[in-house]
Amino acid sequence: MEKTKYKDLIMQYLTALDPNQVITTEKIAQYVAMQLHLETAAVKKTVNVNMARLEKEGQIMRLTKGVYCRKVKTAFGYYTPDKEILFCKQLLRDENEVIGYETGLSALNRIGLVSQMPKKRCIATNLHTKRIPKGMQIEIRKPPIRVNADNFRYLQILDAIRELDMAPVDTAKPVDVVRATAQEFALKTDQLILMARKYYGQKTLIRTIDIMLEGSYEATRG
Repeated sequence: MEKTKYKDLIMQYLTALDPNQVITTEKIAQYVAMQLHLETAAVKKTVNVNMARLEKEGQIMRLTKGVYCRKVKTAFGYYTPDKEILFCKQLLRDENEVIGYETGLSALNRIGLVSQMPKKRCIATNLHTKRIPKGMQIEIRKPPIRVNADNFRYLQILDAIRELDMAPVDTAKPVDVVRATAQEFALKTDQLILMARKYYGQKTLIRTIDIMLEGSYEATRG
């Protein structure tokens, strides 16, 4: 009876999730523990056993240790969401909380600063110690500060400014692209400069001031 109860609670949790959402045993254990009025540590082992059974039954698929995804039912049968996209989602958001952002060459490509499509997608995340499953084209970086919904766009732009000289930038007017992206994200210039001063090097700070205040960056770039 107890085993059935655990499975029912897990299925209840899974059914409420978006089919393309990452599933972690940690979150499921917290949910089950709350429903049974127990400590999370007391239910973890049984939750893990039940998750392994559900995987064996083909209802879920393991992405990496403690991380799963659901097989999605369609009119044409079942399909499995892209593992790499799901793993990236886990690095970018914890349910509704922002915990990461895209950076590096892949972000510069999305912004329009480089046309080169990098092999790996680069994510700066609070989960920077997480192990990347074998075969996934993902690079994880430690962000300058803990990422949240209020600062991730600022960090993304400041990372781009920091990498302008190191990256193969091939757009005609990179400064205009950076400035336009900052405006699109509705970033405040004074906040951007303050964050550059607090969390980045002197070079990035000066370039941020030049770019955002339409200074002499392009001239000094040569």
